[in-house]
Amino acid sequence: MKIGIDLDGVITHLGFINPSVKLPQWLYVLLAPIILLMHPCQKKELNNIETNGHTIIVVSARPRWFENLTKTWLKYHGIPFEKIHCVGFGKGTRQRKLKIIEQEKIEIFIENDEKIREFLNHNSIKTISSLNQLNGLLT
Repeated sequence: MKIGIDLDGVITHLGFINPSVKLPQWLYVLLAPIILLMHPCQKKELNNIETNGHTIIVVSARPRWFENLTKTWLKYHGIPFEKIHCVGFGKGTRQRKLKIIEQEKIEIFIENDEKIREFLNHNSIKTISSLNQLNGLLT
């Protein structure tokens, strides 16, 4: 099964890189070392998803230019993923996430943002709010 996962607030402990907080690009560069050291939450659950034969595709509202640092962070912490898409924040984020989810044929998407979950569910994408909910669906 292809499982899509939002990054901030789902894989990370909290929305540290909150797309609604519009910081200048240079500030993110200064924060890069801190970001790399930030530990993912529920790493064991993410590894179990892959171990059980499922594919993880990360779809984040992080800016597109942040994609390489995000890949590095995921690899540094041993988070399994097949692909990552940083769709950018702001107007149209929901639509861009929907487009990627449809293109990748993602079967379940994990999203912590209630408005995005509602939008995706309304567009026939099975969307849940946490990895804990996913474990219940896969067992």
